[in-house]
Amino acid sequence: MVEVADRAVEAAWKIRNLEDYDGRLERAARRVDELLREHETAALVIYEAALMKSGRPQREVREMVRSFREAFEDEEELLTIPRTSGIMSVEDEAWFFGDESLRVLTGRLLGQFQHRVAQYNYIDEREVLRRWADAYDTRLFIRRRIYETEPVVGVVGGFDLPLLQYLRVAAGGDTLVPSRGVSRALEALGYEGGADDYEVIARAELLALQLELPAPLVGEMLEDLTREGFTDFPEPAREPESTEAAAEETGEAGVPAEGGAVSEGAAEEAREQKPSPEDRAARRAAREDAAKGEEPSRIQDPQAKDAPGVPEEEGARKKPVPPEGGRGDEPGTSEREEGQ
Repeated sequence: MVEVADRAVEAAWKIRNLEDYDGRLERAARRVDELLREHETAALVIYEAALMKSGRPQREVREMVRSFREAFEDEEELLTIPRTSGIMSVEDEAWFFGDESLRVLTGRLLGQFQHRVAQYNYIDEREVLRRWADAYDTRLFIRRRIYETEPVVGVVGGFDLPLLQYLRVAAGGDTLVPSRGVSRALEALGYEGGADDYEVIARAELLALQLELPAPLVGEMLEDLTREGFTDFPEPAREPESTEAAAEETGEAGVPAEGGAVSEGAAEEAREQKPSPEDRAARRAAREDAAKGEEPSRIQDPQAKDAPGVPEEEGARKKPVPPEGGRGDEPGTSEREEGQ
C-alpha cells in the first residue's frame, strides 16, 4: 500500500510539472463543465448510459438523447423519471437504435431509480442520482469487486462495470470511466501494465486525490495524454543515499552504541567487586561459628553486654562535653575553675 501511494505522489508530481500543465487543466475543465451542463436531467442521464451499451460512438449516442429531449420536452411538464418511462413504453424502437434489449434495459434502470427517488422526501431527482453516484456503499461494492450485488444498478443484468462508471460520472460522481486511454497514460507515468478495470479506477482516483482535482477532470487529462502519445514526463530529483547505506557500501566498521559501552563498564566493575575464594571461605567460617551459639556475637544480639567487641565499642565512645557557660547555670564560671 505504501508503494502504491508513493507511485501516486510521483505521478502527480510529473503531471503537475508539465510545461503546459495549466493549459491542459483548462481544456479538461472546459470539457467536464460542458458535460455537466448537458447532464442536467436525471432521466436523460440514465437514458444515455443505457444507450452506451449499444457500442456506438459517444457522439452518436448524445445526438440521440438531444433528439429525444427536443421531441418530448415541455415547459409545463418536465421530463421526470416517471414521465420519461411512460413515453418510452409507448414509443417505437427507433429511440433505441432499433434494439429491443436496449428498451428493456432503459426501462429497468428508470424503474430502479424511480424507487430510489421515492425513498427521499423533497429531494430533486438529479440530487438523488448524484448521491447514489458518490455514496459510500456504491464505492464499497466497486472497491470489493462485487458491483453485481450493488442494489440499485448492479442488479440490472447486462450493465457492466464500465457502463456503471459511465453513469456515475454522468450523474456527477467523483470518479472516472476505466478505458484503454486512461490505462496507457498511467503506464506512461510509471505504473505497471496489465491492470484490470478495478485497478485502473483505484489508481486514477488516488492520483486525482494527490493532484487535489476532481477525478473526471483527471480522467480527461489522461485521455488527452494518450491521444497525443505523450511520454516525455519530467523526472523528480532522487534523494541521496543515507549515511548508513554509504557506510555499508564502503565497509566501514560501526561505532559501538553508547548504551553498550555503559553496560560493559558496569559488568567490568561488578567483576572487580566479586570476592576472592579466600574471602568467601573466611565468611563461611564466621557464619558457622555464629551458628554454634557458644559465644554471642554483635550480630546475634546487639544488646548483649558480654558480646565480643562491646567494651571496646563503649570505651571508644567519646564522653559528652558539658556546654560552655560555667558550673550549672552560674554565669562567669569557666571550665578551668571547675577543674580546680
